[in-house]
Amino acid sequence: MTTSLSAAELAHLVTAVPGVRAIEPGIGSTLRALDSRMRQQDPQQARFGVIVEEGSSRAVIEIGIDGSRPVKDIVRDVQEAIIGSLSQANESDGASEAQEGSGSSDVGEENMPQVTVRVQSLL
Repeated sequence: MTTSLSAAELAHLVTAVPGVRAIEPGIGSTLRALDSRMRQQDPQQARFGVIVEEGSSRAVIEIGIDGSRPVKDIVRDVQEAIIGSLSQANESDGASEAQEGSGSSDVGEENMPQVTVRVQSLL
């Protein structure tokens, strides 16, 4: 994952998906955000409800949804929005990283963003 997309930008993308009420932090993202702030790490990567694992292409999004659409459709749309944005950001960063690659045949698999969506509440 790249640092060019901040956790705040990811949160904005998620809340634009129909059916998502808001970002709702769980205990995991709350502890990570507090830890990051106490260690005075990059504030763009620490946000309640959004966990961005630095150095990997993984993100965990914690949301609250309304009952306007099926849960699986909302989760799928959130994942697609985040993966699309992260893929575009990785493509722009990938040109310089590709020159330094290890030559492994499954490099594309490693760079594919993985997004986990945790539904915290349903109203």
